[in-house]
Amino acid sequence: MTAWEIKEALSFLTEWNEDEDDTILALCKSSLKEVEAMLKADADRSDARISAAAAANAYCKLALKRSFSADKEEITSFKAGDVSITQNTSNNEKLLERAEKLYENALQSLIPLCKDEGFAFENVKIKVML
Repeated sequence: MTAWEIKEALSFLTEWNEDEDDTILALCKSSLKEVEAMLKADADRSDARISAAAAANAYCKLALKRSFSADKEEITSFKAGDVSITQNTSNNEKLLERAEKLYENALQSLIPLCKDEGFAFENVKIKVML
């Protein structure tokens, strides 16, 4: 699995300008490293779920980055006589929500390939002292 494969998978989710190619590739590398860090040692690294999770991670990061870099001085409401202009500012929020949901779903499908680093308390007895 390579960052270029992640970039190709990401291209099915969103578009970017040519001048963003280096940034997108770096984002894909970072996302792939994060996903690979979760995998078991014997996990098949060519499994399509890995590239899907890494692409979803990159998409989520890109959506977050774009939501932060949105122009702060956008007109959200303007009225002059009978003419009124309102911009929808919730698009970034909706995009981010969808990206996070996509990443959560990708991680769910990746669970069988991941290390189990969790713990649980079992058979815990509580003694109440009065």
